[in-house]
Amino acid sequence: MKLIRYAYPQTQTTDAFNRLFDLGAPTAGRFGSLLDDFFGAGFDSGQPAVDLYEDDDNFYARFELPGVSKDKVDLELENSVLTVHSQESSETDEKLSRSRFERSISVPDGVDLNKVSAAMQDGILTVTMPKAEVRKPRQITVD
Repeated sequence: MKLIRYAYPQTQTTDAFNRLFDLGAPTAGRFGSLLDDFFGAGFDSGQPAVDLYEDDDNFYARFELPGVSKDKVDLELENSVLTVHSQESSETDEKLSRSRFERSISVPDGVDLNKVSAAMQDGILTVTMPKAEVRKPRQITVD
């Protein structure tokens, strides 16, 4: 099994932390923007964890979505970008709770886009991306 390394993009939290030590900005501005990022409405921690790996025939993306039912998950494949997102609202006794997440990954080259499939079990969404016949390794005999 081969692992595909994925560089996670910086979140607003790490950007805010890095700005704290930016010596070029005024001190009040650094702390003000830091607090805005931590407590403001723009903070988005709704990215589920994903594992990417491959075998001889397929690439796989395994998303961790605990507590999310499969009918609430939307999966979209456009321009070699796979996007998983969900938005759910529930209201109980004068309380409104909302949950939302979104995660996008680039689909590797050589995937047969017409045969991509997905299955969800126990809070794990597994997207199977079959390799195109041209990309599969083959055995060559030496005469």
